[in-house]
Amino acid sequence: MYPVDMRQEVLEALSSSPKVVERLLRVFPSDRFDYRYGGARFNPREVVASLADNEVIILDRIRMANLRPGSAVESIDPVERAKEHHYSDKDVFHEAEVYESRRQTTVEYLRELNEDDWSKTFVLSGVPIAISEYASLILSNDLFHMDQMSLHVATEAATIS
Repeated sequence: MYPVDMRQEVLEALSSSPKVVERLLRVFPSDRFDYRYGGARFNPREVVASLADNEVIILDRIRMANLRPGSAVESIDPVERAKEHHYSDKDVFHEAEVYESRRQTTVEYLRELNEDDWSKTFVLSGVPIAISEYASLILSNDLFHMDQMSLHVATEAATIS
């Protein structure tokens, strides 16, 4: 579990992720949103749609852990979910706004939790995951996707002559 001051840093980082994605989108060539670089699973449009969509799952899991500790949650296949929810058809700027709004709701919920709540767990694929651990996993997923997007931006910048 995080000490109180570290929890605040995690909450600030969680709050900043959508802002970083939005800044990346501002410099991203809009005609390249659907280009898949280096065999990536998702193109930039799908990355942003995934972040927005996953925020619902994230908050549901945190609520489940808090309200019914030890409850099992379903594993999600990201590729199947992308197909089912038509990530490739989404408006990337709208999805960025959705992501920011949903993330803010998640952060507000986390801010209301007391220290003991952060140690409550849900079970994913037989593994108990504490809310504090899940917050770290969320951040690592954010960073993974921001890395994908920044690679796209860097690749585009490198090709400009």
